[in-house]
Amino acid sequence: MRTISSRPIHFGKLARFVRALGLWGPFVAALPACAIHDSADMVRVTLENSGNIAMRCQLRFGHWVDRDLGTLEAGRMIEFAVSQDEADGALFIMRSDGKRRMMIETIECWRKEDWEASFGNVDLAPARAARPKSIAARCAAPVAEGRVACEVVKLGD
Repeated sequence: MRTISSRPIHFGKLARFVRALGLWGPFVAALPACAIHDSADMVRVTLENSGNIAMRCQLRFGHWVDRDLGTLEAGRMIEFAVSQDEADGALFIMRSDGKRRMMIETIECWRKEDWEASFGNVDLAPARAARPKSIAARCAAPVAEGRVACEVVKLGD
């Protein structure tokens, strides 16, 4: 399984600032509450191309940002890890600098030669509500015209 991002969060500047103000004790006492609010679980995502045509796939974030998952050949699958917020179920990966979450809106796949007319989305709403340990989804591109059809097939423990 590949990890999209796994860099740790560093509190270096904030820690130096708090220490300089002499507030280190209250800050450390408040850390457990912050950790509970900001906790997240890892979720294994498996995406299968159940069709007969290769597709391109990507993670789609807010504000037209995406992360390429590459070409998914017919009959093949890709597996990767994302994080899920315990409080609201939001799925995310950490930005490359490790400082901010990149919230996942959807997984999008399309026929390689015709993105606009063929893209389809994996509906992640059930996973946000269920808080699973794994998500198995599959997509298939039609042989002729039409959109890629995607579905979540299993939310696992």
